[in-house]
Amino acid sequence: MARTGASLAELLRHAELELDEERRAALLPALEQVEAAIAAVRAVDVGELPPATAFDARWE
Repeated sequence: MARTGASLAELLRHAELELDEERRAALLPALEQVEAAIAAVRAVDVGELPPATAFDARWE
């Protein structure tokens, strides 16, 4: 999802952050990369995997 200056301004408003225009312009590409990474994780079909609390990390 490509962010626009207006949608970034809305996110910053919700986070109660104030950034000048130069910082907002620098933030847009990084925000798009984060959103792409989140979308990639959400696209993974985990099916019937048990929750992480059931994971046993001991090597056997």
